[in-house]
Amino acid sequence: MHGHTRCGATSVGSRHRGLHQGCGQVQQSHPGPLYGTHGSISVTAKPLKGRALARRLRRRTAKDVREFQERTGHAATIAAVIVGDDQGALNYARAQSRASANTGIGYQLVRLPGDCRMSDAMEAIDRLNLAAEITGIILLTPVPTHLNQTMLQWRIAPSKDLEGVSPGNMGHLLADTGIFFTPPTPAAAMALLDSLDLELSGQQAVVVGHSAIVGKPLAMRLLNRRCTVTIAHAHTRNLASLTAEADILCVAVGKPGLITGNHVKKDAVVLDIGTTYVGKTVLGDCDPDSVGSKAGWLTPVPGGIGPLTTIMLMRNAYRALARQLGEAIWTEWDWPSVEE
Repeated sequence: MHGHTRCGATSVGSRHRGLHQGCGQVQQSHPGPLYGTHGSISVTAKPLKGRALARRLRRRTAKDVREFQERTGHAATIAAVIVGDDQGALNYARAQSRASANTGIGYQLVRLPGDCRMSDAMEAIDRLNLAAEITGIILLTPVPTHLNQTMLQWRIAPSKDLEGVSPGNMGHLLADTGIFFTPPTPAAAMALLDSLDLELSGQQAVVVGHSAIVGKPLAMRLLNRRCTVTIAHAHTRNLASLTAEADILCVAVGKPGLITGNHVKKDAVVLDIGTTYVGKTVLGDCDPDSVGSKAGWLTPVPGGIGPLTTIMLMRNAYRALARQLGEAIWTEWDWPSVEE
């Protein structure tokens, strides 16, 4: 992972880690350019990878879960609801199951038929809300089009809403109370930014994409860190004129190649969060060659945000259990140092 640097830029500088503690600073030796030289394009952006930080947080989470269980006799269990057999949702479930096994957290996959009625799906969530042995619930998406995905997500009790998409959790995020679950992907993005030891206050941040599970909560997290935030979406005019002013550019649309070097400010930090499967190949929203020739840091796809997302879900499950038992409410900046 990358650490103590100014992102190879003058646009975003190092900061003193005082009141707001991040996920722990990760030291690294700079490996050089992200992709090398492709044709006539010199790709100089440094790769902002999530795997090293994910390994550290996985070890820390496993230790916290083990010590909590030894002290209280309680362990967390996640219930993941899947409707039908969408391959992407099943792949995510397998990744979650592996992460839970590696951290000592239980995992149950609750399968509903693809043709189930809305009332049946809501009743299944209601049962999980009432089940004392279930710490947290997630709805694997997408769900079949005849179901209302938003209403199903909102049906999850806020205290068990590990993806932080219920109105209650969103309200706490808006108010910056610390009493909320950040959706795992925005939490992963913030963890990567914090691993760079950046001074976020006052920086220009642009978030492309305004979904309830990534774009909106990520924009709010950046705003809560005193960035000046602009949100762009499908109806935004002159996108490049906005993104080219961003010190921090976050893209979560699911449209391969949407962002090119023309959209990027020199030496900016670019978080490519979008993922699109083309056959067995995973593509991000950024063109890695042209963006890499302008950015200071760029998350690769795959290997950037993705490795951190599932561990953030596990952290939310651990925090949910602690909260349900009346323990301290853990927020990302409360975490003990991951320098182990």
